[in-house]
Amino acid sequence: MSLLYFTKSLCKKMPFLQKVAIKYFYIYFLKIKAKKNKLSIESGKNYCEFHSNNGKVIRLNKRHLIYGKDIIDSFDYYFSAVEPLLVDSIRLVDYSLPKYHDVVGFDKHPIYFPSLSEPILTTHQYLDFANINDSDIVLDLGAYSGLTSIIFKEKVGKTGKVIAIDADEQNSRAIQKNFSLYQKITGNNIDFLNKAVWIHDNVLSFSNEGNMGSSASEIVGDYRGDVKFIPCVKLSSISNLYGLSKINFIKCDVEGAESVIFEDKDFFKKYMPKIIVETHFIDNVETTEKVISDLSKYGYTFKKIIQTGVTLPLLECYPPVKWLSILFLISMAP
Repeated sequence: MSLLYFTKSLCKKMPFLQKVAIKYFYIYFLKIKAKKNKLSIESGKNYCEFHSNNGKVIRLNKRHLIYGKDIIDSFDYYFSAVEPLLVDSIRLVDYSLPKYHDVVGFDKHPIYFPSLSEPILTTHQYLDFANINDSDIVLDLGAYSGLTSIIFKEKVGKTGKVIAIDADEQNSRAIQKNFSLYQKITGNNIDFLNKAVWIHDNVLSFSNEGNMGSSASEIVGDYRGDVKFIPCVKLSSISNLYGLSKINFIKCDVEGAESVIFEDKDFFKKYMPKIIVETHFIDNVETTEKVISDLSKYGYTFKKIIQTGVTLPLLECYPPVKWLSILFLISMAP
């Protein structure tokens, strides 16, 4: 077990250790790692700056410093996702506060991000796999800022439907801002459900961190954000709520909840969409095998691919051909 993993595990079990770990150990670890990657780190009161040797700077709030390793590993990926600000002799990408950014590759309007950006490169990977068209129906599980949902809506058109689901409070505010602006410009509406996707429809202890990693407390612990009990929803309940006759594609980036949500047999009795999943680590175990185990029961096949710019992989999940789908539905009948 690495010292970094051991420290993160302690923080998960004892949240009060987080500030101590960040102040003394984690920043020290990041500075060593940054130096190896030809970067340097400078600390302000509430933020840290990651400096390259050619005048590029990424600023990150200290409460989101858990993403410091990602910034170091994928500096150019996060820096090039948005247009930088010119400040004196440096080019600054400021992710330290919720704010609007001009996204590289998306020119309809600025996007309000809670913190880190959603690089378009990953969205292109979703689209390459999904092959969505006019009138298709898409579920965006873990919508974050809503940018990917907006791009999906551009593909399915006015006759198609996109439903974005996210539970984090700050993310939800960003989604509503972005969907409102998009609707004013295009007249297109995107549905938003402010709940956590889970395996039941009750409530769930949820860690709101205002960034990409918000999730159930039992997955990420209590140290990453404000913990509250929030409503949650099953996949089958989402489809019932909106009265969906079909679902063509699901994008799933739900920070570990993929380990339980595909156990919903009622959903797969009716729908067999293409699914792409960003898998994660829970207690140092990747969720890929659990996702494969759950979806294999419905006849899915899989391809694990490298996600552009980041270390977490993507899992492409292919539904069975129609005649096999019928056989699986028959086998699942009581």
